[in-house]
Amino acid sequence: MSRTKLALIADIHYYSPKLGVEGRAYELRSGGDQKCLAESGAVVDAVFARLKQSDIDALLIAGDVTNDGERVSHEEIREKFLDFEKTKPLYLITSTHDWCTDGNPRRFEGDRVYNDVEALDAPALDAYYAGFGKEKCIAEYVNGHGFHSRVFQVSDSLRLLAVNDDADGAGGASGYAEAHIRWAEEQIRAAKAAGNDIIAMEHHLLLPNVSPLINKGQSIADQFDMAARLADAGLRLMFVGHSHFQRTSEFVSPAGNKITQVNIGSLCGYPAPIDFLEVENGKATLSVEFLEGFTYNGKEYGAEFFKEHSAAVLYNVLNAAANDKQDFIDRLAAQGIRGKAFDKFYFLIRRLAHKALVVTVGRAGRLINFFTFGKGIDRAALKAHKKDRLLPYIIQIFLCTLDGSYLAKDMPDTVKTIVKDVSTLPRRVVKKLPVKKAKKEKLFRTLRQIEGIAQELVYPAAPDNLHCEIDL
Repeated sequence: MSRTKLALIADIHYYSPKLGVEGRAYELRSGGDQKCLAESGAVVDAVFARLKQSDIDALLIAGDVTNDGERVSHEEIREKFLDFEKTKPLYLITSTHDWCTDGNPRRFEGDRVYNDVEALDAPALDAYYAGFGKEKCIAEYVNGHGFHSRVFQVSDSLRLLAVNDDADGAGGASGYAEAHIRWAEEQIRAAKAAGNDIIAMEHHLLLPNVSPLINKGQSIADQFDMAARLADAGLRLMFVGHSHFQRTSEFVSPAGNKITQVNIGSLCGYPAPIDFLEVENGKATLSVEFLEGFTYNGKEYGAEFFKEHSAAVLYNVLNAAANDKQDFIDRLAAQGIRGKAFDKFYFLIRRLAHKALVVTVGRAGRLINFFTFGKGIDRAALKAHKKDRLLPYIIQIFLCTLDGSYLAKDMPDTVKTIVKDVSTLPRRVVKKLPVKKAKKEKLFRTLRQIEGIAQELVYPAAPDNLHCEIDL
């Protein structure tokens, strides 16, 4: 079989500058988003310039190409796609943000938000992007909502199953209706029968990639059944987007067939990942790289810009809560949270936020150990970090869930011990409470999931998120 090399990106969320990139309203919107909005076009340009000069055979894009389905954003990003395709083939699927499922496309001017923005609706969307990869489309399925799933012959030995999973699952959730999953199974078997390798991409998660507690709702409906059916049909590798995490996970069906899910992080948010996949002789090798920089309005920005922008999502809210009640309420409102509901408790919120900004690991740990009679957190581990501020550690944990780096790679064992002890503390406390057995067991199930998330961060058992091999 011939060697095929692909680049994969997801969740561009391209935002047209014509929708407003200045003023208080835009600042609130941008400052509360992990993604970079005004800079999204510059990021795409930098990535495309790099990929045009690379040895890839094609580029795959796993949905959410625009911020909120605005027509002007579609028009501008499509021009970038058309220009890219002059050099390399491009295959894509669209998803929820491309047709603005919340019905709320916005533009920003001064301190005001306007909803008079024209958007592309779902029926128009597929036709708008149908030309990409058209010559290599060998099979097609149209679901009841008019969305198209397609199979592309990417090379003489590799096929791509590109699934649009929007609103096709049980109860109108993302996923597969019965006819849809049967079609997908047929396409997987047909590729194998033709002596081809096959990979797939859909936008929503095939399976929760961290924990059902965090992202079950980001996954398709009937997720475990669908994953098992795809694996049993012979699919071994599925690329997804949506959660903005760069994360690789595995699932084994009851019949013993394994499928690997690679969740691609958001291109315009930290850490701006580009996934590279080499396929040859039934082996797929994944290598994830991050964009090193881009130019916006004549100014150079490095990779640290993405990290600082994402970290500011947390910091800005805390800083506003500690120092400016109206700013705090405005920032919550920009994210659809009714800030006025916090008005009567602001005196307490302000105090807690101020403490969160300045508290040290030692101070927080001593407080926990005081209430747990010294059994909350390992004292030796606390002593090693007693003067360190707590907030940078919280931000680092947040960022490592996005970039797939894990804490295990760059944090000392003492920090791992603290994270582990904190994660088990709620269960240890609940265990002592005089709560009915049934309620306690329900709480335990949730708390064990929290412990599992922390355990995975500090002692990962999953495949390497940035480099791995998959048998197809």
